[in-house]
Amino acid sequence: MSLPKNRDQGSFFDASYLLDGLFKERDRFRLFQDKILPVLRNIRSTLDEMYCQDDGRPAIDPTIMAGVAVLQFMEKTPDRKAIEMVRLHLGWKFALDLPIDFSGFHATSLVTFRNRLVEEEHARIVFDGVVKALREEGLVKKRSKQRLDSTHVLGCVSEMSRLEKVRETLRLVLKEIGTLRMSASVRNWEVLIERYVDGEIDWRSQSSDQLSDKMLRAGKDCCELLEGVKSQKDNSLLENDKVKLLQRVFEEQFEILENELKQRIKEDSGVVQNPH
Repeated sequence: MSLPKNRDQGSFFDASYLLDGLFKERDRFRLFQDKILPVLRNIRSTLDEMYCQDDGRPAIDPTIMAGVAVLQFMEKTPDRKAIEMVRLHLGWKFALDLPIDFSGFHATSLVTFRNRLVEEEHARIVFDGVVKALREEGLVKKRSKQRLDSTHVLGCVSEMSRLEKVRETLRLVLKEIGTLRMSASVRNWEVLIERYVDGEIDWRSQSSDQLSDKMLRAGKDCCELLEGVKSQKDNSLLENDKVKLLQRVFEEQFEILENELKQRIKEDSGVVQNPH
């Protein structure tokens, strides 16, 4: 895999050049660029070891990927939303020192990168370096109770992204059922539409417990929706691609133990990462 070279020289089109006046000294995005990004650049050679060097496919700069993972935790942003932020949010572009026209990458690349961090046991190198830099700036106390360890960071981002995946799959199925004018047979149709089609989660305001509750709620809604589809006399919906996708995502993310719905502790390899 051909890795891009480190950018030793900036450009007039870089966000850091064009937007310098927007971000003040203590702004979190300037802090990220000044204090965290250099740490990630310093461990670039270690991150390069995670990649096969000879398969001919271009790779995304691991410094950018690691930076996005840290920003996801800071800003409480799941994968698909994070890619949108990389493309459209000036603060993220400035923090990561990206060209202003950087178009991002596919959200599943973040899943692959996180898995590689864990498999290669490099996660501690990334996040311990970040914590050290923050401590040196006096932003995290040495005996602080803040949960900034690598397991917590990656786990938090992964949980948000799993919930987003289930909710997005539900949204696709509900819109499909509405398009096919078969909503009359779906229980609590208006509630589901408000929850998954019209509504969005304010990720920053959600605690871990609240996100866990929403995940279980989404699992129960998946279960009820699928049962409603199977109970209809017209079986055409059972062959619908989006309904089949919902069934697969449900089975990959949940299990029923002793008549109680539970979220699976870990995702297996090969699970759906992007319902689109």
